[in-house]
Formats: sequence, C-alpha cells, structure tokens
Amino acid sequence: MTDFTITEDFPKSEIEFGVRFANASACYDYLFKQKWPNGFVCSRCGHDQYWFSSRKLYICTQCQFQNSLTAGTIMDSSKKPITYWFKAMWWFTTRKSGVNAVNLKELLGFGSYGTAWTWLQKLRRCTIRDKREKLSGRVEVDEFFIGAARSGKRGRGAEGKTIVAVAVER
Repeated sequence: MTDFTITEDFPKSEIEFGVRFANASACYDYLFKQKWPNGFVCSRCGHDQYWFSSRKLYICTQCQFQNSLTAGTIMDSSKKPITYWFKAMWWFTTRKSGVNAVNLKELLGFGSYGTAWTWLQKLRRCTIRDKREKLSGRVEVDEFFIGAARSGKRGRGAEGKTIVAVAVER
C-alpha cells in the first residue's frame, strides 16, 4: 500500500468535508496532489509528461506506462465511486463512537453488508503501522467483553462473549 500523509488542514466539520470533496474530480485532484506534489512523474521512467485517459489513468508520453492514482491503495480496482471511499474514510476517522458495517451500509446505501464489512477491514488494516515499536513508559491497559446479553455466567468466561484488550502509551 502507498503511504499518504495529510499535509494540509484537515476538514473541521462534515459540511467542510462535503464542500471540499463534493465530487469525484475534487477527490482525484486531492489524490493527484498527494501522489505527485511537484507534478506528474512516471513511476517507471521518471518522465514528467502525460496524457489523461478516459479510464482516469495518467499515461506517460515517453514509455506509455499507465499510472493510476488508486493503484496500490485500498481503493484499487473498486467499482464504487471514489466519493464513497472518501466519505467512508471521513466517517471512519472522525466518528467518536466509530462506524460499523451496518452503519456504513446505511450511510452509503450499499445493497450488501459484505461490501461495507470488507471496506471497514481495509480501513482498519490501514491504521496498523509497519515496523511499529513496542509500547514503553507509562502504559494503560483495559479489557472488556462484547456480545449479546445471555443468561448464565457474567463477565470473564461467559459463553458467547469476545474479550477485547486495549493498551495505550501515555
């Protein structure tokens, strides 16, 4: 996956986000600036001239290599509009209580729960830093159980519950 870093002001509200990324063109312009901040550079030969295809590919005029803005990202080969991806990323990163697959399915109007679940798995994988260091210094740890209420034993060891452990470095 390609690493993208936010290099400008993050939208402060959903309204600001909606204005800034109102259409696919605005989303692609943002990705272009992230991938090539100093202008197009072919990833194969380094040439800086291109022509833009109807399939949203930047084709190098020297070697004819097809450069895509979404190749190597979680949006690669997606059939859904790029604006859906941007909205999903916005909700994933800004909702205080998070977003689950049912919410995402409803928010984006997906016909399939599976699509929403797959998208969230891709987004969650993006939050894991490769070569991350072990936690050090003051570390706080907590655990909790998730699952539907059932009769029987409560808390640790209850049937049908999943334990979730969380640790944070202060």
